[in-house]
Amino acid sequence: MSEPLPTPLTDLRRRAPIARTLIRDVLTEMVGEVEVVYDFYREWNGCWLVNVKVSGAASAQLSFTLMDTPSGGMLALPRPMPSRWRSVGVRATDGTRWSLSEQGALVRVG
Repeated sequence: MSEPLPTPLTDLRRRAPIARTLIRDVLTEMVGEVEVVYDFYREWNGCWLVNVKVSGAASAQLSFTLMDTPSGGMLALPRPMPSRWRSVGVRATDGTRWSLSEQGALVRVG
């Protein structure tokens, strides 16, 4: 039997501050200190997506899909995931790390 995977986060009530902190922490780990502007919105399937504009150590526009991990943490998965981030994965609030396989499937790292 395979390990349970994160599921799309559909209820953002009281969790937006956690999502902001998580995205800032992911970006700080991957590129250094940055300024971030957030734009939250729901996708057609009910899942939450966050568009971010990054400036500082790096300048970019990224999108993150918010997910609930099997243990109740939150994962902010970049879309598309930068190739250099795939090997280390992205840390969730529960300490687990997740990435995408070559086929685009969600996988736990480490």
